[in-house]
Parts: sequence; C-alpha cells; structure tokens
Amino acid sequence: MIMTDLQTNIVIVLMGGACFAIVYKIPIRYFFHAAVLAMLAKLSMEFLQPHSHIAFSTFLTSFAIASISHIIARITGKPAQAFLVPGVMYLVPGTAIYKGFSAALVNDFSVTVPSLISTLTTTAAISFALLLANWVVPSKRTL
Repeated sequence: MIMTDLQTNIVIVLMGGACFAIVYKIPIRYFFHAAVLAMLAKLSMEFLQPHSHIAFSTFLTSFAIASISHIIARITGKPAQAFLVPGVMYLVPGTAIYKGFSAALVNDFSVTVPSLISTLTTTAAISFALLLANWVVPSKRTL
C-alpha cells in the first residue's frame, strides 16, 4: 500500500507532535492530545495559506489551537501549555528567519526585508492569537 502525500504528512506531523511532547515532558497519556493538536495546526495552515495572507492564516490557526488547548487543559486538569506548545511549534516562521538572515549576510536586501517583515507579522499574529485565546477561554484559576 502506497501512502499519499497527505497521509505521509499526517504521520510525520503526528510523530513530530509526539516528539515535542517528549521534549516538553508531557505525560504519556497526553501524547495523543498534543500530537492531534500539532496535526490540526499543520493541516489548517495547509488549507488556509493558499487562500489568505500568511499572518492571517497563522493568527486563525494559533487562535484555534490555543482555544482547544485551554479546553483540553480544563478537562484534563493539566496546564494548557502542555498541549499548546506542540501545536504552535509548527507555526513558528523558522524558515523565513533563516532565509532573511542568510540573505542579509550576502547583502541581498531584496530578499531580506520582505522575509523579515513576514517573520515579524507572523510572530505578532501568533502572540496576539495566544493572548486572545487566553482571554476568550480563561484558565480555571481566573474563573
């Protein structure tokens, strides 16, 4: 049986989410939750990115992942960050940062400036989405 690209991506992202769960010492019984949130982040970005700006896609995905993380945290009694970090790690613009700084090293500012501006807007979108989700779905302590 040959796997399609979508099936391969799903398997790789589930494994990546589980690996982030290992790195952040999430209990084994919550690996599935963290891996599914990572998969949802990756799939929603693949769906939204061709239809809208990268920062807006990242904002919507980050908000959804953060909200779901807070809901799961309420149900399980664990901190929301345990589920949030594996999902949001796929949204961090690491490639754009690398391209921007490597282009700056060779004085190619036609690539540097757009890449770093995209990085800044994407990072701001992630931050704002996490803050907004924390306000919309507050933790148990603030209730």
